Amino acid sequence: MKLRAPPERGIAGFDITPMIDVTMLLIIFFMMTSQFAQAVRRPVDVPHERGGERVNQKRDLMLIDVLGPDRYATVGQQLDLTELLKRVGAEMKRTGGPEGRLELVVRADRVSPAAELNRLASGLAGIGVRNWRLATAGESAGGGGP
Repeated sequence: MKLRAPPERGIAGFDITPMIDVTMLLIIFFMMTSQFAQAVRRPVDVPHERGGERVNQKRDLMLIDVLGPDRYATVGQQLDLTELLKRVGAEMKRTGGPEGRLELVVRADRVSPAAELNRLASGLAGIGVRNWRLATAGESAGGGGP
């Protein structure tokens, strides 16, 4: 009877292909979510003025874009004035009322009529908002927002 020598086993390897796949998926996920965060801030041609100090970053910030006749936008959604005021009122309640942590910044497009900004100001006063800021581009800036 002839006995065979046992076959030699190679050194056990570690397949890193699944790890590379997971890493690529994470990179794609973070790239896509960062692009969505940038998409919320749409370009608005604001007036060129010197302006005041920057918004306090410790407060909750809500951007309101005045786009045209009865066209407003916040968080990337276009709304009419009544829907916008409902959303601002709900956000005020969430953050502690008119004197709470909510900081409103209005970005009025230069081509939108001033009457729309006046309607928005009247509507905000009607729901109890007394303090809000109007975004302007700095004198040396070429456009954009706060």
